[in-house]
Amino acid sequence: MLVKNYIKATMVTSVTLLFVAAALNIEFGTTNPFYVVSSESMKPMLQIGDIVVVQKNIPFDKIKIGDVIAFSNPSEKNEIIVHRVAQVMTENPFQIRTKGDANHDSIPGTDMPIAKNNYVGKVAYVIPHLGYVQHALSPPVNYIIAVSMMGIILVNFSARQKQSSRTNLQLKE
Repeated sequence: MLVKNYIKATMVTSVTLLFVAAALNIEFGTTNPFYVVSSESMKPMLQIGDIVVVQKNIPFDKIKIGDVIAFSNPSEKNEIIVHRVAQVMTENPFQIRTKGDANHDSIPGTDMPIAKNNYVGKVAYVIPHLGYVQHALSPPVNYIIAVSMMGIILVNFSARQKQSSRTNLQLKE
């Protein structure tokens, strides 16, 4: 009976996660639209530890001056930057210049030129300070929590099995 309940709970959780991923993909154009702010370049709008929700299904050529976007740094592709569009540099091909709100000016090679291949998406929402939770749950803390939870589940399962065995023995007597 307990095993059936665990399987059922696992299946319900899996289906729920699939629905959430599908809903995120429909609404934001990706299953992971969340990015944690790690610098002060957009103060006071964004603080370190805020989470920005990026809408990837807005076409690059629809971006306007004043929009806040996420883009990969043209100089270092693995770095995602969130800055405000400051200027449309060229229309064909569409290229823009961005600038962090707290920066005095755009940074050549980082903020300009931003082309379609650098564009990640437009910031749709900001969730203040929630990024600290993600930071707190990064390795190795997340592994410790996962192993602890598995241990608690196994101990609980074992205790219930022993209790069930005792109950069955008492019923047979």
